[in-house]
Amino acid sequence: MAKANGASGLLRQPSCRVRLWTRHAPIAALLAFLLGATCHGYVHAQPAQGVDIVALKKEQEVLFQRILKNPADLDASFRHAEVSTALGDFEAAIGSLERMLFFNPDLPRVRLELGVLYFRLGSYELSKAYFESAITAPDTPAEVRAKVAAYLAEINKRLNPSQLTFFAQTGARYQTNANAGPDGSLVRVFGFDATLDRQFVRQPDWNWFAQGVAHHVLDLGNQRGDAWETTIGAYLSRHDRFTRLDTNLVDVQTGPRLALLPESAPGWSVRPYVGATAVHLGGEYYLSARTAGASIAWVPSPGWSFEVGYERSRRDYHNTDDYPTAQEQTGMVDTGYFLAGGPLLLGWNWFARGTISHNDARVQWQSYKQRTLDLYLTYTLVLPMLGPERAITIAPFAGILDADYDGPDPLIDPNIARRDLERRIGIGIDLQLTKNIGFSARFQQSEIESTLPNYEMENRSVYFGPTVRF
Repeated sequence: MAKANGASGLLRQPSCRVRLWTRHAPIAALLAFLLGATCHGYVHAQPAQGVDIVALKKEQEVLFQRILKNPADLDASFRHAEVSTALGDFEAAIGSLERMLFFNPDLPRVRLELGVLYFRLGSYELSKAYFESAITAPDTPAEVRAKVAAYLAEINKRLNPSQLTFFAQTGARYQTNANAGPDGSLVRVFGFDATLDRQFVRQPDWNWFAQGVAHHVLDLGNQRGDAWETTIGAYLSRHDRFTRLDTNLVDVQTGPRLALLPESAPGWSVRPYVGATAVHLGGEYYLSARTAGASIAWVPSPGWSFEVGYERSRRDYHNTDDYPTAQEQTGMVDTGYFLAGGPLLLGWNWFARGTISHNDARVQWQSYKQRTLDLYLTYTLVLPMLGPERAITIAPFAGILDADYDGPDPLIDPNIARRDLERRIGIGIDLQLTKNIGFSARFQQSEIESTLPNYEMENRSVYFGPTVRF
């Protein structure tokens, strides 16, 4: 197991964790204090920058003497733990907090802090035990449960060298504009106004779908935290009316995640990767793509993440009976992106994704520059009547897409280049019925403003169905 924050690893074994059972409470208290005191100073991490070390060490010693005279002084014990943590003296902080639990076991905040400290020392089994005990009460605040969930996920990741997570859903989807038709029948053709046949304007449709994502992480076991990550995604849909939109999609991405400077800059990593995509549309081979990219990520603590990256894709489109000019879109796509997420107030979490890309297609009117920004919020509410692991997650979201095409399409209007602005809002609801089975639904409304009426449209969609995850 790798060292954390410069710790010597002494706490990998529960040498300082005691449970005393005696009728002589004062003696037990004194023993508990002394056992905590013997741990004092064994493990030190680097103090945080900007800390007045001299002043804190003096305060730590004063508090230590105060606790020695009165081990039941919980206020002094908690302050001693805070000061010791600020100094990077995690062992002393743990001793103070565990003494508090001896006098009052019903302190979930203390258990939470102990879980964090043991995590920082790399003692993941003890950390996991404290985290799990901190959320046993049904009235545990949602923000505490979210924080613990992030730490538990990271602990499971570090304890298991090979991890596989999987999510799948099947169900039905309804769209008011399934064929992506324009809102009205007035369009542009060869630069002139024309009336589009009603069968080609927006039309509703139902479709059945199935989708799944598998993510595998293999710890390379080199004590740096390096790992190999692979993601495989698949999507399948069958439409009621517009069978030309029936889709089969498979996407694969794989590559190592390498720690940059695990000792001096923990949480930073770089990930080069390659990927491939294949799409069948309307029952015919429509698109293949090959991708290479790299990203730099920073995870300052469990639950928080920041990542920036760049990737280059070669997309090859293939003409079909339904899409006879698809090959015009063939070309290279360069994309820069960022991902970020973390906790907010009152149990809410946020996630954002932004991209800037340029699609260099075979023809000018299929080449474009595109910018996107999406923001997601999540809130998880535990449902005690269904069990401690049963919860409902609410996820509102909003997004925007802006695309500028490099030149006009002569078949539509030789004088006006296309520019689209898409806005979308919606909400997702995920209900966990058991540990592995749930039900998910999502509603979205989107609209596109364009310099050409052919591409102005609105669409409202809803999908729902059972989910499986492990």
